[in-house]
Formats: sequence, C-alpha cells, structure tokens
Amino acid sequence: MIKVLLVDDEQYIREGLRQLVDWEEYGYEIIGEAGNGVDAIAILEESQVDVVFVDIRMPKMTGLELIEYVQEKLHRNIQFVILTGYADFEYARMAICMQVKNYMLKPIQKEELSDILHKLNKEHQIMQVKEQEHYFFAVSAVVHGKYTEDDLETVYSHVVPSNQWKYVSIECMDADSQLKPEEQEMVSYLQAILTEFCGHGVPIMETEEEISGAALLLIPEMYQKNNQTEAEFLDALQRRMSHHFSQTFQVYAGSQENSLEDIRKSFRSVRVSRCLYGLSEDKNKVFYEDAAGRKTSFEISESDIDTLLSAVRENDREKIEAAAQKVFAGIRNSEMNLEMISASIYHILYRLMEMVKEFDDETNQQEILEYIGNESFHHLVMMGRPEEITDFFADYAGYFAQVRSQENRNILDKIDAYVKEHYMEKISLRSLGEMFYINNVYLGQLYKKRYQIVFRDYLNQLRLEKAKELLEDTDTRIYRIAEETGFGKADYFINKFVQVYGITPNQYRMKFKKSGRGN
Repeated sequence: MIKVLLVDDEQYIREGLRQLVDWEEYGYEIIGEAGNGVDAIAILEESQVDVVFVDIRMPKMTGLELIEYVQEKLHRNIQFVILTGYADFEYARMAICMQVKNYMLKPIQKEELSDILHKLNKEHQIMQVKEQEHYFFAVSAVVHGKYTEDDLETVYSHVVPSNQWKYVSIECMDADSQLKPEEQEMVSYLQAILTEFCGHGVPIMETEEEISGAALLLIPEMYQKNNQTEAEFLDALQRRMSHHFSQTFQVYAGSQENSLEDIRKSFRSVRVSRCLYGLSEDKNKVFYEDAAGRKTSFEISESDIDTLLSAVRENDREKIEAAAQKVFAGIRNSEMNLEMISASIYHILYRLMEMVKEFDDETNQQEILEYIGNESFHHLVMMGRPEEITDFFADYAGYFAQVRSQENRNILDKIDAYVKEHYMEKISLRSLGEMFYINNVYLGQLYKKRYQIVFRDYLNQLRLEKAKELLEDTDTRIYRIAEETGFGKADYFINKFVQVYGITPNQYRMKFKKSGRGN
C-alpha cells in the first residue's frame, strides 16, 4: 500500500478527501492527518509516508514551507499534491518551481482525485523500480569491494546498524542459467521472502550465470529478535521457500565480518563454502566457520591421483567418476583444513599440467594450460561440489582428446552463425557442443582464440548490443528486453549492463533520448 498523509487546516477538507474515494481500492492507505505543517513534520519524521496531500495556506507553517523543509532536511522521495483555490494560483506556480507536479483545485472533484491517484500509483511503481535498481547496484559494489561513499550510504539506509555482518547466498541447485518465466518469478519471490524475514533481499551477486537465487546481508538482530540461533533462522527461511517451490535450495553462509565495509571478505568466503559442500554434515546449509576450523591431516593418496589421471587420459567417464569420488572421499574423511585442501587441489592441477608435455605443439600446450587456469578455478573453487569436480575432470578429458584429434577447427563459423541467429534463446557451450558434436570446453577455447574473450562474455556482448538497439528504438519495458535478448531475469541484465556501460538501461535510454539521436 502507498502511505498517504493528509495536511489541511480545515477538518472538513480532510474528512471530505477520506470519504470521496475508496483509497484502498486504488492501492493507498491514509496513515494520518495534520492541521498544519509543523504537526505534519512530526508525523513525517516518525512514519513512512509516500504521498502528502497538502494545503498551501495554513497557520504556523505553509504548505510551501513544509515542502521546502522535507526536500532540504528529510531527503526522502515523497510525492506532494498541492490543494489550492483559484486565488492561490501564484503559490501553485511556486510549488511547480519546487518540482511539485501535482495540484488540485478546491473544491476537490472525485474524477480529478481518481485521475491523480492513478497517476501517482504509476509514478510510485516506476520510482520503486528505480530505487531497487539503485540499491541492488550499490549492494553489488559493496560486496565486490568496489564501492563509493554514496554506495555505502545507500546500503546503510536499507539495513540496521551492526558490528557483525555475514553474506549468505540462497541458491537453487537445479535452476537453469537462462531462467524460464516461472523461475524468474521464483527468484523475485525469494527476494520478497528475504525482505519479509530480514528487511531486505538482493539478487545473487555472483557474475557466474550458473548460480541463481537470492542473497542477504545477515546480522544477528535478524534472528535474535525471535530468540533463534543463526541455524534456526536459516532453517525457517529454507522451509518457507520449500513450501512454495519444488526446487532444492542450498544455503552458503560466509565468514563473519565486523563492518559492512568488509562484507566483500564474507562474499568471497562463500566461494570456499561451496568448495566444501561435500564436507558439511548438514548438506542444506554450509557455514564457512565450520569448514575453516577443520584440523590439519594427511594428504590425498598419490595412487588415487594416478588412477584419476589415467582415467582422464583414457577419456573414460565411468572411470573418471569413480576415481574422482574416491579422491573427494579422501578429502572428506581426512579432516584436512582449508590450506591442505587447497594445496591438494593445486597438486592435482599440477599433475594435469604435466600431461601437457605429451604435446609437441606449443600452441596446444598453451591452450591447455589456459584452460586449466581458467576452468579449474570456476569448477573446483567457484562451484566445487562433488558432481562439479567430476564434471571438470570429464570435460577436461574430452577437451584433451579433442585437441589431440585436431578435428572440428573449421566448424566455428557455422556455430557462430547459429549463435548470432539464436542469441535470445537458451545457449551454452554444452548445448552447442551437443548440437554440433564438438567438445564444449574445446569449443570455448576456439571462441577465445578468435575473439580474445570467453564465450560467456561473447554471448553477453552480443545480447547487450541487441538490448541497446531495443532501448534506443522502442519503449519496451526493461524486464521484457531482458527476456527478448536472452538474459532471462531483469536483475541479471541490469547488472551486466552496468558492468559494461557504467549506467543502468533506463539511464542509457534517457541519455540517448536527450542526445536527440532518438528523434
């Protein structure tokens, strides 16, 4: 509901406004009344108000003085509607100079009030979307550690002060990277649930397309107010989600930091929590602190690593899966701490690099080393669940075999033509590999060699160019542009657009129109 305050020194005017229309039917709630500007300020300072209907001529403080005070002192996005008589037109003109666009002549007519309410409702929705975009952008900047003072101030205005902060990621385990409409609804609903539980909810701040869900900046006050522990609070959150959706949800809680300015450390630690998914006793929730406290113990068996690499060389999926599971079981049962787990993973990667020496072609060697450097981090650290680790080695084996065969190098033109024609559809290297019978990781290497960027960035670049055309040539809503260009969800589209162009899609559209090129 849009919160309304009625301000007029005439009681019968205020009562008449109340009775003239069914405010709730229009989406409004009258939260209070005031007979002058001074009393109105007292209400505004204590209550959330979106729209103020205010008379111009009042004792103690006029309507114009009230508007000026709110604009200069309260710094809140409050819409004003001036109530004026014919004799007060000069005052109304002054109000317009103060960026107040709405005024009504007394006596107020029902049709006029109805029109104003419809107009304000639409403007309020647009403003909410813009404020949400601004807030999400600020949160993204803060959690990535690339924020300005304005970004920090924006985030602080939406959260409760605390000296204990934790980034928590709630992820849909089986969500598609190109969200279907019902999955977009799910992500929006997750944010709504988080807002209800915690006062705020934001999109996942990862730039990886495979991760979908919502996130929150957790502070103890959120669960302590209901006498809950952190685990109990997150359990309740998961149950609420499971009640509405059939997907499996995974919660990753990062490290606890002392200030919002350091939340980026907690955000980064969530990546470690993902890597340790298989080591957690509670598979629905993974806490960074639990995994970080593991004891130092022995390394993975070298013979197990030999078996895994042999399966990779043979490109045998079943053997790879069995060997990878054995290696992962060794990590799980050894109670290794984070440092030793990291060292063991790097040792396996080093052994993979040793396999590169089987090639005489230095170009092939460089390609595989780049693949290991780029893909290993994504699969073994970013998405490090057991099945992801198995997939990494299986993909690497197929890639290794593909490079050795030296076939399919001339197929890129055909694939590229398909991508440019179907960019708005669900496209991934894996789906293209299956369609054109080429190893997906090898295909990714071919794209990077030709365009000097990874396929994901190439596809996003193509989609962003198409999105710019729609922003310039049409009035299509942002969420529709996100759908029509293949981004799926509007939040992800806006985030990508800002990363590349430095402004939001709406800002780009307005800038384009102001330049005169849109005429």
